[in-house]
Amino acid sequence: MRVGLLLMAWLALAANASGQSETPKEFEPVITLDPLVVTGTFIPSILEQSTPSVTVITAEEIMARQADSVIALLRAVPGIHIDQRGGRGSVSSVYMRGGDPNYTLVLIDGVKVNDPTNSRGGSFDFSTLNVDNIERIEIVRGPLSSVYGSDAMAGVINLITHRGSAVPLNSFMVSGGRFGSYHTLLESRGRSSRVDYSLSGSTLDSGDPVEGSGFSSKDFHANFGLLPSNDTDLRFVFRYADSHLESFPDDSGGPASPDAVLRGAEARDVRESTFGSEFSTVLIPRWVATLNIGYYDRQEEIDSPGVATPIAGTRTGIPPNTSNNEYRRYNVNLHNQFLGFEEVRLAMGIEAQSEVGSSQGSLFFGPVAIPTGFERKRKLWALFAEAQYSFLPEILLETGVRLDFPEDFSSELSPSFGFFYKIPSANTRLRASWGEGFKLPSFFALGHPLVGAIATGEDLVPEKSRGIEIGATQSLRESSLTLSATYFSNQYINAIDFQEVPVPKLVNRSEITTEGIEAAIHFKAGRRLDLSSHLTYLETDIKGVEEVLRNRPKWRGGITVQWRPLSSLVVNADVLYIGKVSDSSIPTDDPDLVGDYTRINFAVTWTASPTWHYFLVVDNLLDEDYEEAIGFQAPGINPRIGLRASL
Repeated sequence: MRVGLLLMAWLALAANASGQSETPKEFEPVITLDPLVVTGTFIPSILEQSTPSVTVITAEEIMARQADSVIALLRAVPGIHIDQRGGRGSVSSVYMRGGDPNYTLVLIDGVKVNDPTNSRGGSFDFSTLNVDNIERIEIVRGPLSSVYGSDAMAGVINLITHRGSAVPLNSFMVSGGRFGSYHTLLESRGRSSRVDYSLSGSTLDSGDPVEGSGFSSKDFHANFGLLPSNDTDLRFVFRYADSHLESFPDDSGGPASPDAVLRGAEARDVRESTFGSEFSTVLIPRWVATLNIGYYDRQEEIDSPGVATPIAGTRTGIPPNTSNNEYRRYNVNLHNQFLGFEEVRLAMGIEAQSEVGSSQGSLFFGPVAIPTGFERKRKLWALFAEAQYSFLPEILLETGVRLDFPEDFSSELSPSFGFFYKIPSANTRLRASWGEGFKLPSFFALGHPLVGAIATGEDLVPEKSRGIEIGATQSLRESSLTLSATYFSNQYINAIDFQEVPVPKLVNRSEITTEGIEAAIHFKAGRRLDLSSHLTYLETDIKGVEEVLRNRPKWRGGITVQWRPLSSLVVNADVLYIGKVSDSSIPTDDPDLVGDYTRINFAVTWTASPTWHYFLVVDNLLDEDYEEAIGFQAPGINPRIGLRASL
């Protein structure tokens, strides 16, 4: 029923928008330049001409929503589903177009931050990310190993931080809300003729939104730029985050399941450091060389009470356990852009990467402790090339290829191809893309002494993906109304998963396919009202078995309304619908469906003066009672108020 209502609302939005009378002159749409996308290609391209599906979350959208986590922003992106068990203290995972969370590569200012030592195959935990100092987020869907190599099997999410502003900014922000939550932030930005800087520091505590869940963090960000000459640019970025998280363990049935036997919450302490530098110079006219250096360090301490074995059922519990994981990645990338011809743009280069990870832990069977520690190292280097060819202004062809040479594995060739065509007379844009991806087995899968390849003798091979998409975008009413639709199909081969019987171990499984449709509408009703919606339909299949993939809703969609009744007032409402998803837990044994739900978030921002800004946010406005996983109740209505002052 809710799916039908959402479809009706989505279609009505398109019909009403296209049928509006001419926009009054005082509300003429503001003409803005299409943003330049830097993710998914070595040659930055205009968003309108991107061959794969790209979504950009801008600084204006972040400010209008007044979100305090990246997860809250990503929920409104087509093709992305978020798995957050209860409060923010649990692991938060992203499923892009039905792919596993570890198939999405995550970048912070271009620095890779996936962690292959964790038990989730190297996925990134989004629960530790705040929105402090983020200027925009670029999401590219589809295999991108031709650019990034391993891990970019389903797509890439790049979080890009603020640079220094021409007008100096020194500000502080403070907010508080229900459950004892609070957030404080200090910022400073500035720019001279040759130097720019952006600094921020924050503390955040989510309080106690649901039983057994808690999150607190301290973050520091820095972004420095230096322009020694008009032909040379040097930039440094740094992030440090210290987070404490608590939640009932995965598969435990959470605090709400009547079949769960609670032992207590799992505690995690996470410290992350990210450093990146970029040196770019014009060697000769139309030849630009860029050197990128990236470093990522993550330390995570976990103390888990485990999951008790249920009295009834076939699944066994998980004993209490501890682990202390450490991971470091070093990355150097040198690429060159050749812009010698008007129709052709080329890029090529070389990349080297070194990573080392370790885990010291134990499983406790009463007084007996079984060690679960491991240590792994890996190096790789790669060659890559990319070309864009535009023999007509309306047509763009794009191709890329990358050859990786990972240590202990065979070389991997990752090609990609893209096509864009604009029909000027109809203001229609057509695009298509195809690519292949791969992912090396995680350190956990290779080195764990109980279920990893080193113990079981399983010959794990890299996971592979192939993806294709075809899309169309139609602009109407002088581009104030935009309709888009995309068909996508992905194939994942040799997916690494846990086999419980006859011997518990990690193995390469059979083929997995995902396909579906993403649709979106954006209507700009003058300067004061923006209406947008998104709808995703997804089908998944595991070849040869009856098993259903967890956490992949068939339907998801939403509507966003942004209204500016006054130049000093912005009202934003986000409606999100998530269809039923398959989930399971140890107490409930068999897979079960988690019910669908509709959630509304509401935010009002008032600029009282150039110095003082106030905001009111109400998450889960209608106090929707729902679960995102079996037994894990989502937080109820959560009002927050805050102010931001510029000094």
